[in-house]
Amino acid sequence: MRAAKILDRVFFERAYSHLALHEAFREHPLADVDARFVTEVVYGTIKRLNTIDDVLGRVMKNPLQKTDRRVKTILRMSVYQLLFMDRVPERAAIHEGVELAKTWGRGGLKGFVNGVLRNVARQGLPDYRDLADPVKQLALSTSHPEWLVRKWMHAYGEAETYAMCEANVERAYTTLRVNRLQTDRSTLQAGLEADGVQTTSGNLAPDSLIVTKGQALHSEWFKKGAFSFQDESSMLVTYALDPQPGMRVLDACAAPGGKSTHIAERMEDDGEVLANDIHPHKRALIAEQAERLRLKSIHIQTSDAAEFSANVEAESFDRVLVDAPCSGLGVLRAKPDIKWKTDPKEIETLAALQLNILEAAAHALKPGGILVYSTCTIMPAENEDVIAAFLQTHASFEPDDTLDARLGLKAERGQRLIFPQQYGSDGFFIAAMKKRGGQA
Repeated sequence: MRAAKILDRVFFERAYSHLALHEAFREHPLADVDARFVTEVVYGTIKRLNTIDDVLGRVMKNPLQKTDRRVKTILRMSVYQLLFMDRVPERAAIHEGVELAKTWGRGGLKGFVNGVLRNVARQGLPDYRDLADPVKQLALSTSHPEWLVRKWMHAYGEAETYAMCEANVERAYTTLRVNRLQTDRSTLQAGLEADGVQTTSGNLAPDSLIVTKGQALHSEWFKKGAFSFQDESSMLVTYALDPQPGMRVLDACAAPGGKSTHIAERMEDDGEVLANDIHPHKRALIAEQAERLRLKSIHIQTSDAAEFSANVEAESFDRVLVDAPCSGLGVLRAKPDIKWKTDPKEIETLAALQLNILEAAAHALKPGGILVYSTCTIMPAENEDVIAAFLQTHASFEPDDTLDARLGLKAERGQRLIFPQQYGSDGFFIAAMKKRGGQA
């Protein structure tokens, strides 16, 4: 029932899956094994949504969209368990679907639910390789919107798009960022091991650990500020920025504060990090992180980053980070509902906003300083196109050709795009630019 109610909110009230899960577990905590099962059903059903709907459409006489709201949710989550969860026996998945219909006020439709699920079990998952259209084939076999598959194929080719879509339906890693001001990676690993949390070193960032077993959130090491939760691709943004002790750094779009706190840690908490965000209610998120991590160098400001000329003194920061609001289409492994909620027309609007923020924040950078632009999306319109437009009209900035040395990854013209299939991390774009004059 818990998974069904969460999915009902996501499907019909446009709730975000990760927030709905967090809220449900906070209000009614579950044992770890039950929480993992609910999480798997919720995320898995959302990840495989259009494939599930296609399967249901093949066995139902009437269109799925005309089906009762609760029954639709029950069928979707039951089909996910039938076709994509090996550890759930077929009989159990069908039985639970029927029982859920009864307990959720749809007892009169239990026969319908039973019949549909038995037909699904009998027919199994279609072989989408028979489809002639490669876009439709990939969209249904890996559960992505056709418009998104088409755009990616145009930008990156069929093979890269296929690998990316396959990666997006895998289970996301839980990744930790070691707070080097409180501990080191080996000490933290040993401490977490004693708390029943097993980890392995990350694939990209020196400060990262990947959780392989256990719940790190419940560890005392988290409470005392020894680590934060952050994806490895996101961690690389701070390495690109290269903050040094004593510097003054601007994080233009800071909430919820992961990058601001990482910057402060890399600066040994010596200097100033101005964490700015447009939303007043998000100040608390940044402040809570800074306090837990025992960081004193972070100062929080609420203002519109697109209007920095009125809020921030010109050429007053050694480093400026614009981690821009974006479509989020690089983090589909962890937040799968984004792919179903994104309107392709919104991407053009986002690109204009991103360029405005970048231009406004750039004026705060001192000559010789480094400006980093990053997003958690892999759409060229929000990434390479934004940087090209910025550089075309800002002659005082140039690509930072030393970015690859800081990232430990190949970069071209100060830019690096990370695909989700490459390192098991989020899809991310990072661009570094230098302002001519002065010393970096």
